[in-house]
Amino acid sequence: MRGRGADYGVRGSVRQALALAPPRGLLYRDAHYFSATVEVDVPTMQSWLPAGVHAVTPGRADLFTAWFPHCTYGSVYHEAGLFVHIKTVGGRTGIHCPWMILDDDVALILGRELLGYPKKLGEIEWKLEAPFISATASRRGTDLISMSGRIGAVLEDAPPILGRPHRNVSGTLGLALPRIIGFTPGEHPIETRAVHLDDFRIGGTDRDPLDRMGLGSVVEARLHRVNLSAGIPPVPLRPLTPLFSLTRLRPRVL
Repeated sequence: MRGRGADYGVRGSVRQALALAPPRGLLYRDAHYFSATVEVDVPTMQSWLPAGVHAVTPGRADLFTAWFPHCTYGSVYHEAGLFVHIKTVGGRTGIHCPWMILDDDVALILGRELLGYPKKLGEIEWKLEAPFISATASRRGTDLISMSGRIGAVLEDAPPILGRPHRNVSGTLGLALPRIIGFTPGEHPIETRAVHLDDFRIGGTDRDPLDRMGLGSVVEARLHRVNLSAGIPPVPLRPLTPLFSLTRLRPRVL
């Protein structure tokens, strides 16, 4: 008979790691992203980006609220965040995430530690009763993103919501230097539909200053349903100075 702690030894832990991130399997099934692509004032946004990371011109970003009904670690949770469109090698459009909240601690720890998403706990109300969809993301009593609308036609040539080259920052706390990491999640579209918005509002606080990042008018809104796989693992690209951590406590930590 195996000891009570056998599953927590090396072999058991390796099995658990492979179950959480299967090399050839899916991490998420039928993830829903309710997303609004907005105009961005590039000079304003640039001050929120790490050194060497540059916003595209004309500036664009995806503000989203999301629902994850199936993932490998058993959580069912919601998320809201900002994906800034950035320039990457070869003229490709990538993503940098300067702000994100969610309502699950496991997803928070995994996303921050492994992938550099600046996740914080918040509250997300997410409702889908086709053809209507609505969501509100809030933190510490303040609504930060409110969006609602009516689901429209299928978009055959929709851009990806997550499957772009990422340039996130990890190691923002402690004595180690923060560093830019690069990775590209595997996105496998199920269906993407247009959303005709009837309400879209951005709020902000001193701790969550979305309203100070140069976000402007909505270009288009979509509902993405996708499966997600691990894709290319995170690779350290270059270090940043400790000033990055000091000056980005808001909105990344506080």
